[in-house]
Amino acid sequence: MISLNSVSDYPYVFGARRPMLSDASLDIAQGRYAVLSRTPELHRALIDVLAGLRPPLRGFVAHEGRVSWPIGRQGFVRGKVSGLRMIEFVCTLYDIDPSLAMDTVGDLVSSPEYLVRPIEDWPLYMRQEFSFALALAPAFDVYIIDGAMPFEPCRFTRLWLALFEERLVGRTLIFSTYRRNQMADYCTKALIHERGGFRIEDDLDQHIREFPSRPFRNESADPEPDLTGSSFGQGQFDA
Repeated sequence: MISLNSVSDYPYVFGARRPMLSDASLDIAQGRYAVLSRTPELHRALIDVLAGLRPPLRGFVAHEGRVSWPIGRQGFVRGKVSGLRMIEFVCTLYDIDPSLAMDTVGDLVSSPEYLVRPIEDWPLYMRQEFSFALALAPAFDVYIIDGAMPFEPCRFTRLWLALFEERLVGRTLIFSTYRRNQMADYCTKALIHERGGFRIEDDLDQHIREFPSRPFRNESADPEPDLTGSSFGQGQFDA
């Protein structure tokens, strides 16, 4: 569960502060939610607050269980560190068995031989696959996706989606994407942001038609949230 408690926030978007949340309170119980609003340019900042990556100006967000980082952002997969060291780092953060995590990632990605090399030497597809594969190593109670899930017709997509379906059983999904077909396939409720707050609606199909799609790339001027000392970014799956 994610609980918003009298949350107010006015993030920088396009270089200026924008009103986003005003004394918002809501309990988001277990379920599968599509994030919808008439201001899709604010979705990135909304996700940051929901995921606990950035505290709001006032109020607080409480998490029950383990919440993922925003899956679909991959800018932290960079630099001189190797893939194996990155896996070890995430295992330390989430107290999981490194050998199991390495098996999970190694089985998913198309070219596991790259895992021993510095990430900066990897081809783009490997960084993108690794970013998504790494997100399935910990067992999260709440999965937050900001962007599209893998969709290219290939081995990696088939394996990742199958494993993600297994991980998602009995868990919560909060999904912000421009790909409406994925939203309809994986979500059952709408988490609607408007008038400085959130509300939950059951008729997802109706509200998908009512609200505009989020942009392919969010041009928020906020700095990227940081997991490892580097920043998240967007990859091929949300471009």
